[in-house]
Amino acid sequence: MKKRVFSALMAAALTASMVFGTVAASAEEKSNEDITIGISMCAIESQMWAEYQSTMHATCDEMGVKYTEVIAENDTQKQNQQIENLISGGADAIVIAPADGEAVVAAIKKCNEAGVPVVMANRAAGEGAEVVGTVTSDNEAMVQRELEYILEKAKKDGTKYKVIKLVGSLTDANAIARDNGFNAVADENPDVFDVVSEVATEWKGELALAGILSAFEENPDINMIFSPSDALLPSIISGLQQLDKYKKVGEEGHVTLVTFDGAKDAVDAIKEGYVDVVSVQDATNQAKLCIEAAVAAVKGEEVDSMTDPGFEVTADNVDELGFEGY
Repeated sequence: MKKRVFSALMAAALTASMVFGTVAASAEEKSNEDITIGISMCAIESQMWAEYQSTMHATCDEMGVKYTEVIAENDTQKQNQQIENLISGGADAIVIAPADGEAVVAAIKKCNEAGVPVVMANRAAGEGAEVVGTVTSDNEAMVQRELEYILEKAKKDGTKYKVIKLVGSLTDANAIARDNGFNAVADENPDVFDVVSEVATEWKGELALAGILSAFEENPDINMIFSPSDALLPSIISGLQQLDKYKKVGEEGHVTLVTFDGAKDAVDAIKEGYVDVVSVQDATNQAKLCIEAAVAAVKGEEVDSMTDPGFEVTADNVDELGFEGY
C-alpha cells in the first residue's frame, strides 16, 4: 500500500495562482448524481498518468458524479475529435490532459461555444482557449531544485559532469519548462555541467535509448543523464546496462541520474542506490483537484487555478518522506 504521509502537506502547499470567471449556473442547479464529467486523457504512458487517471475515477465515485473517459494515445487530431464527442455526448464539464496544449485549443473553443466548462490537467492550454482553471506543476522550479541538489554535491567533491540531456516533446509546455529549469542552472555553472549531447525524445523510449547509446559512443566518459520524465527511465537503464555502466551511487563508473515525475520505478531505484534524485508531481492531489474544480464549475461556483510546487526525493530523505512512488 502506498504511504500518503506527504499528501496533507502537499495539499496545503498547492497555491492559488489566479482566479478565473466561471460558467453561470443553469436555471436549475444540478445535483452531483445528475452531473457527468468528461475526462480526456492524452495517454496512459507512465505510472504518474496512471495515478492521475485512477484518482480522477475514484474522486468521481466519491463525489457521486458520473464520468466518461477517452484516451487519445498522444494523437492530437484524435483527442480533438474525442472532445467533440464528449460535448455531443452530454458531458457537463470536461477535464483535459492535452497531448499538445496548442493543438487542443480548437476543441476547447468548441467547448466554449457549447457552454461546457473546461479544466486543464497538468498541462496548460495554448492562447485563445477559455478554461475555468488549470492544475499544473511548477516544472521549471522543480528541475532547478534537482540541479541545485546535484550542484551542491559537485562543489563539495569537485565533480564535473559530462551530461546527456533528454528533452521531451517540444509541443509540451511542461517539457519546455523542465528544459528551461535545467538550463537555468547548467548555463550558470558551465564549470560543473557540460552538456555533450541533447536528445529529442518526443517522450518515446526508443528515441531515448538510441540517443543514449549514440552519445556514449562519441563521449564514453559521460557521467550524468537528465531525464524530464520517469517514463524514459526503463530505456535509460537498458542503455546503461548494455554499456555496463549501470552502477550504484558511490561505485566507480556511476552515472548520475536525475529524473522527474515520481514513478515507483524511480523511487525504487533511489532506494536501491542507482538514481540520485527525482522531482515529484503530486499527481494524486492534482487529479482530485481537477474533478472537484469541474464539478464546481458545473454548479457555477468559483474555481481556482492551482500550482503544485512538488518535492524532491533522494537517498537522504526517501525513508523520512515515506513516499513510495506512483
